[in-house]
Amino acid sequence: MTRRKGFEAVMKSINRILEMNKLGAGIKLKINCVVMRGMNEREILPFVELGREQDLEVRFIEYMPFDGNKWSKGKMLGYKEMLDMIRVKYPSLRKVQDHKNDTSKTYEIPGFVGRMGFITSMTHNFCGSCNRLRITNDGNLKVCLFGNAEVSLRDIIRKTNGGDPIDEQAYEAMKQIEMDRQQGLVSSNVPLGRYEHEKELLDVIGLAVSRKKEKHAGMGELENMKNRPMILIVFFARK
Repeated sequence: MTRRKGFEAVMKSINRILEMNKLGAGIKLKINCVVMRGMNEREILPFVELGREQDLEVRFIEYMPFDGNKWSKGKMLGYKEMLDMIRVKYPSLRKVQDHKNDTSKTYEIPGFVGRMGFITSMTHNFCGSCNRLRITNDGNLKVCLFGNAEVSLRDIIRKTNGGDPIDEQAYEAMKQIEMDRQQGLVSSNVPLGRYEHEKELLDVIGLAVSRKKEKHAGMGELENMKNRPMILIVFFARK
């Protein structure tokens, strides 16, 4: 399914985090599982079982259309159908109160240490409360996974280095400014936006966020829209 080896390495990392948490590391461990009808829906219950004795959250994600993933409505398994499958074995499954900007609907089973969540992008979108921003692999900003509009941040950042790609020295200087800010060393004297390139970045990001839509186009249209493969998009949450 993943078209590459690495299962052992992933499980080693997961087990290492669980061990660290037993020592008080406090790392929130979430495992994402994209569910596809006819492919892996039989693995839903085994994934639920991961939370019986382990402090983690498995998040079941509705299959979403991206370039190259051969999406079809027939392969998409909605979260309510997933819930029905889980409740057959775990009838005590119950909803947990979510926070304002959560992108998943959280559930728990009494007696289980872990939880599970459902990212319902296709059947019950949460665009109106989503606070995620995405950075593409080539330095563009996306305010929505399903939107094809992008704004270049790369060119603005490169202005700090005479228009050239950021070299190691320039990168270290920028990283040091951010580290100082996070540690409160420059919060009063050098607020975010004081430097010209930072102000321009904030203006561009602010304008992009202001254009964020309340909901996406929905099934029937999303699969026909041009979009990047998911592997070329990363994300960070805006506060």
